[in-house]
Amino acid sequence: MSQILDQEKVNEFVDRFYDRLMKDDYYINMFKERNVDIEQLKNRQRTFINRLVSEETTHDHENQVKDRHPFQIAPERAEMWFINMKETINEMDWDSASKGRLIEKVEFLLNKMVK
Repeated sequence: MSQILDQEKVNEFVDRFYDRLMKDDYYINMFKERNVDIEQLKNRQRTFINRLVSEETTHDHENQVKDRHPFQIAPERAEMWFINMKETINEMDWDSASKGRLIEKVEFLLNKMVK
């Protein structure tokens, strides 16, 4: 990425993203039904996003994503999740190249999970 995002910026991004998701009944119910510990999930996302923004290749993360998410995601749910992700990225005070690169990497990985 043109500007490496430090851990503090990644943490802020993850917090904002999950704050956004937790306002949506679909995600509230999904996380509750799956008994998801949101703080643990956010910690894993912080680590994952930090690695994602710090490395040039996305292909190395493909297996990690598949291991963590052995299920497929319906296209409409993936799109809903990705829209929230993009909106959060675009709210961040980052340079446009960093935003674009992260969106590109996330979209590549998300497409691997869509059925």
